[in-house]
Amino acid sequence: VGTAGSIRLETIPRQLLIIMSFSYQSESSSSHLLEMLHGGRPRNEEPHVKKSMKKYGEKVDLILRVDLDELGISEDEFDDLQSLFQLYDHDKDGILNLKETQKVLRCLGFRTNEEQAVSLARLVSCDRHGFSISFNEYLQLVSIQRKGEPDEETLLDVFQSFDPLNTGLISEAQFRKIMKSKDSIEEEDINEMIEEYKKMQSVDG
Repeated sequence: VGTAGSIRLETIPRQLLIIMSFSYQSESSSSHLLEMLHGGRPRNEEPHVKKSMKKYGEKVDLILRVDLDELGISEDEFDDLQSLFQLYDHDKDGILNLKETQKVLRCLGFRTNEEQAVSLARLVSCDRHGFSISFNEYLQLVSIQRKGEPDEETLLDVFQSFDPLNTGLISEAQFRKIMKSKDSIEEEDINEMIEEYKKMQSVDG
């Protein structure tokens, strides 16, 4: 539990998040408001959500227009990605602004500043002014980022190049050197990684 009356998102079970996504409800937003929020998007683009009236209000479902198989996203992964998107899509229009996109990327393990977030949004977004991303653009971005990540075999090869004696260990100094070579990783993040590792080691004994 966080501050009074609040609950930390990381404590919410995955299944509950999925259930929350199916009861994703909102008040209707006008086309004028949508234009104000995401003015850089085409005025004639197809809607990103489907609305229907239910007993307790309006239900909003995200519209899927991309091929998940082509993107390499499984059904289980889709459920999780959809739930995450909905948690930050506060106006429930199927579009994230740049700040919301940054928060989602952070949850996915990508710590970005505003400039980096814009660069990533440019890869998929049709919004050349505010760099917002729709639900389907978001899924495309996740796919692109995953394809850019090295596979397990490549990671092992890299690790072994720093561990010629095959001890299975790498020194803290070497680790810091590797991390500092990455422009997107700050010193604070490196220290946090090392501290988390030390905590895990102390728990495991």
